[in-house]
Parts: sequence; structure tokens; C-alpha cells
Amino acid sequence: MRALTFIMILVGITNHVAVNAQAPDAGMDFSGIYAPPVFVATIAVIEPDVYPFTAEGKRSFDAYDPLVLSPNQADDCTPDLMPGILWSNSPMQIREENRQIAIRYERGNTVRSIPLEGPAASSDQTHSELGYSVGRWVGDVLTIETTHMTSDVVRNNRGYPISEGAQVTERYWREPGENNLHMELTVNDPTNYTDTFSLSREWVWAPDEELQEYECISLGPRGGEPDIDELVQMLEAL
Repeated sequence: MRALTFIMILVGITNHVAVNAQAPDAGMDFSGIYAPPVFVATIAVIEPDVYPFTAEGKRSFDAYDPLVLSPNQADDCTPDLMPGILWSNSPMQIREENRQIAIRYERGNTVRSIPLEGPAASSDQTHSELGYSVGRWVGDVLTIETTHMTSDVVRNNRGYPISEGAQVTERYWREPGENNLHMELTVNDPTNYTDTFSLSREWVWAPDEELQEYECISLGPRGGEPDIDELVQMLEAL
């Protein structure tokens, strides 16, 4: 599937928001809206210098073709997946209420509902786009563990594989005196990697922003896109 995506781009956040912006108490409630540090095509992600592939993981990586194998092309109207959604360059909103964490991403209007201290996945838990997540506070760090994901890759359109048996752990925290949110993702996937590894990124605290509705219009199957006249007619109909 190929698509046109129409996203309201928030402008003007190129540096960290002032620390004195009113924010929730650090460590026990990260509720609020966060945006990428800068609006660019690709956000800054800190990742391993070398991925510890197993033989199977290396074969999957070498054979990866994003035009054929990616479960979620960036221009598709397909549902967003875990853990790929974590590397979105659109804003997100966190809410905590009644021992439940809700994370909404502007991209795809994707919402994750995560119980705090919830039960472990049952033996018959089904796999899904966002997987099965349980959260908990470890001191001042919000920790979320997710299993039962359907994604084939750790990051969209990149060949680092992930299996259905993998577990990923997100850790969110603020540095002392800051309102920005840091996230580290640790991947535990013995099928594809000989050891765990971590990737990380940052969001800027943006209390005055609002998430916009995300609209995506499909142009049909890949290879069967409309010609220019049909495309003009589709745009005029919006």
C-alpha cells in the first residue's frame, strides 16, 4: 500500500522548552504532551555500534528489503506497530489515571493502554500490532514491558529483526531539573540476538501544544498507484 499522509506539523520547537514551564511532579506522573526535539525527517536515535546478531538474525538482516518486507511502510495507511511507533517524529501525549497509562501518538492516532502493575500475559495471549504491555514505577523511572508483538523489525523500514517471542522494555525518565522525557528501549530476543541491546531517544516537554488528527489516504496497492490526473481528482475531493 502506498499513501499520501496529511500531518499538521507543529513549528517552532527547535530547542528545549524552558525548565520553568509548569510540569507534573517528576517521577510519579509524566502526564502531558511531548514533541521531538526538532522537526526533521528522521529523529535522533542512539543505537548500538554493532548489533549482536545470531546467525538467524544476520540472515534476516541481510535479506531485508523495505519495499517488500517492511510491515509498516512510512507512507502506508497500515496500523502502527510496536516497537516501531517509539521512533515516530510526531508528538505524543501521556496520561495516567486510575492506575492506567495511556500513550497517544499523533501519527496514526495510535493509542496504547498500559495497566500499572497489571497481570502477566496469559498462556493464550494473542499477538497484536501493539503487543501486550504492563507498566510499573521503579523509583522515578516509568518502566513498560511489552510482549506478543506482530512486527518483524525493531524500527520501521530498517532491517533489524524482531521475533514474536521477543520482549522489549521501555524506561522513561527526566534528568534532574529538566522536563524533557528520555526513553531507553531494551530488546531481549534470543532468536535474533546473542545478547540484549538498547536504543534511546528524547522528547521535549511541550505543554502548550495539541495533538492534531492524523489523516491518511490510500493510493491503492504498491505498483497500482493512480496517474497524475486521478491524483489531482483525489486531492480536489478532499
